[in-house]
Amino acid sequence: MKRMRVEGRAAAGSNLTRDEAAARSAEVSDVHYAVELDLTVGEREFATTTVVRFHARSGDEVVFLDFAGKAGSVECNGRELGPDAQDEERVRLEVRAGANTVRVAGSAPYSRTGEGLHRFRDPLDGQVYVHTKFEPFAAHTVFACFDQPDVKAMVDLTVTADDDWVVVANTDPAEQRSPAGDGCSTWRFGRTPPLPPYLVAFAAGPFRRLRSSHGGVPLALYARNSLFEDLTREAPELFGVIGRGLDFYGHLFDLPYPFTKYDHVFAPEYAFGGMEHPGCVTLNERFLFRHRVTEDARRRRAELLMHEMAHMWFGDYVTMRWWDDLWLNEAFATMMSVVAQPEATRYGEGWTGFAHYSVPVARHADQLPTSHAIRVDTADTDAARSNFGPIVYRKGATVLHDLAERLGWENFVSGVRTYLRTHAWGNAGLEDFVAALRQVSDEDVDLWVDEWLLRGGVNTVEVSRVATGDRAVQLPDPDVAPRHLNLRFAAFDDDGGKLVLRQRAHLPLSPRERDRELTVSGDRSPDLLVPNDDAVSYVKVRLDPRSRQTALRSLSTLDSPPARAVVWGALWDDLLDARLPARSYAGAVLTHGVLESDVGVVEVLVERAVQAVRVYGDPSHSRRMLDVVADKARDLLSEAAPGSDRQLVLARALVGVLQADDHGLLGEVVCGRSPWAELEVDRDLRWRALLRLASAGSEIDGLLDIAREADPGDNGRRNALMAEAACPTSAAKEQAWTRLFSDAYSLAEKKTIMAGLRQPGQETLLAPYADRYLSALESAAGNSRPEFVLAFARALYPYFTSDARRVLADTDDLLESKLLSEDVVKVIREERAELAIIQAARACDTASTTG
Repeated sequence: MKRMRVEGRAAAGSNLTRDEAAARSAEVSDVHYAVELDLTVGEREFATTTVVRFHARSGDEVVFLDFAGKAGSVECNGRELGPDAQDEERVRLEVRAGANTVRVAGSAPYSRTGEGLHRFRDPLDGQVYVHTKFEPFAAHTVFACFDQPDVKAMVDLTVTADDDWVVVANTDPAEQRSPAGDGCSTWRFGRTPPLPPYLVAFAAGPFRRLRSSHGGVPLALYARNSLFEDLTREAPELFGVIGRGLDFYGHLFDLPYPFTKYDHVFAPEYAFGGMEHPGCVTLNERFLFRHRVTEDARRRRAELLMHEMAHMWFGDYVTMRWWDDLWLNEAFATMMSVVAQPEATRYGEGWTGFAHYSVPVARHADQLPTSHAIRVDTADTDAARSNFGPIVYRKGATVLHDLAERLGWENFVSGVRTYLRTHAWGNAGLEDFVAALRQVSDEDVDLWVDEWLLRGGVNTVEVSRVATGDRAVQLPDPDVAPRHLNLRFAAFDDDGGKLVLRQRAHLPLSPRERDRELTVSGDRSPDLLVPNDDAVSYVKVRLDPRSRQTALRSLSTLDSPPARAVVWGALWDDLLDARLPARSYAGAVLTHGVLESDVGVVEVLVERAVQAVRVYGDPSHSRRMLDVVADKARDLLSEAAPGSDRQLVLARALVGVLQADDHGLLGEVVCGRSPWAELEVDRDLRWRALLRLASAGSEIDGLLDIAREADPGDNGRRNALMAEAACPTSAAKEQAWTRLFSDAYSLAEKKTIMAGLRQPGQETLLAPYADRYLSALESAAGNSRPEFVLAFARALYPYFTSDARRVLADTDDLLESKLLSEDVVKVIREERAELAIIQAARACDTASTTG
């Protein structure tokens, strides 16, 4: 079997353990960095010099700096240490007790993976832009440092760049930029407050800027030149949300925004949604809308802005000591972004939407074999990389919301304020947060921590209908210990096809009382019983058979948005558990989900319905079921108000499920001609139509040229790569596979190729790539860039296969080989579990027609 080597060089020495970090932070303190970067020396590398001043406690411990570049010289306290001082990605120092000064000068490569110092060339005008992204462990790819969160330092940054470039960093320039000769200028920035290395940031290039201010805080938005028109159009809304957010958080935390300015940079090929660098927040350009979007898309952007803003207090002002307490950053920011929604935006209450969009994702992750506690035991930075997921973010936010309900909101906020005041500009951990809460509440916070932060898994609750009455049950699970659940139950009756509330009641369940009588007024058992109907508790709700049938029949008549969100989540969980056929879930969405008043909820439910059919349904019936979805979308489109968000969502859904014999309509859309009144066909809808044509097997060459002409930039290039990879031909798949291992493409481009390559319904074409996928992972072990390997491992696991048993067996062999790093093993274990879920769900769907 031919093995293909994955890109990149060996990454030996690029890991830092928790024990090493603890020993280093015990030895060094009072750290200061003077960082000088020259971005004018070439297209592949930049020059980097760092002077580190710090205090050593004893001088007896081994102290090292992290640095992944090539050190040309290393001086420690005036003495040149020579080239042997750098051992892979560590610079070993000979320090003395007290004050020390170290200078490391050298060079480092630009990145194309979105991590480190990423370099991008705009295909529209040829201009170059760079930006940093260091979390969790990449600051040392740009400058020598103690790259761990509990060694905070003040930073003086100097950047030399082309004359026509703008450089933006955590602080404003301390002086006017000065000429550096040969068409270059030098920017010297003001000293930062104490920051961990992962929060040091800058972006550079011919950016365009818009300025504003709010409450004395200077604000600015940056985007590349080719997007300045879009930035100008979106700026009023962005500045408005930012200003209201600053007011809300400043009042909530009783602490004004703690930094000197608040800029946002829309960074090309950004690998994540955003990053909370103080004074220099970086955002993915997809949030600088270049086409028609729904109100829900704008709400999600506001939520992102509020998430990153919450980090200014949680993460930046007070920083976790080590990655075990990532939840102190991310769960809080996620929770606060929902809390802020009705206060800082026009979108109103946010927890119902969160129950639709986010909580099902967290529950699903919590049932995979890689489920872990919210506070994750994190042995090293490789492990830290894999902690950024729905359990820490989404489950974490949900259980914090539940904690606030238990303590009372005022008590919770008081504890948060105490925590922030006590650890201002420093580091903190779980025990520090708990200590702050103990001061304001008599609630058993330690029990809550043990059950919700230190244990993994989700508890399942259902109602058991027995002859003696209805009972609420916390189901036993060998993998998940029972918890104290503070639940509300609701009972509904089907009154002539409309669900009417009969009663609501609180009924706590506990490890000792996992099964309790559910006392409901009336002579007969209700038609629908909904545990957790207020969507506050983090539990998995399993509807009893009668309630499930009632929901499938009448869910849209249930006049409680949170309860409907819980029921929709329960039905989705039933599908994933192979308890509900995919076609039944899709039918419920087409009957009831499309009637939801919130168009954002309609969109997510319809997307799940299509996923149910294409991924979890019987493949032999997928075409017929997709035709059913298409017919329903057509009918609803004819009724939708012209120009409305609902019309746009339905048009996207229709375009995504049409078959090859609808080539005419899809071709019209690609050409920019709209068949729907007052709905403009923009670039996004064109690409959706082209991708559907490509994956369905239609000829796209001429249409691809039309779409590229309408969208000639990097976004169009990425979409074209995806469409080409989606074509169901051997040549297209081979071309896509080859591109993945070429240095000609950035990681952002490779991710779109991966997204196109793996398509349901193309099992025969994809069969040879199962072996090649596993082989590539084996050859990647120990010698590849982790960002690519992780993306490759997740995006191309062979879900769509005609021989699932063989794929599962070969996966087990690979896992047993011990060749892969722990973070890649985690991904593979998750993807293997997903394949098993798909197979079981398909069997359930098949049985529903043959049983």
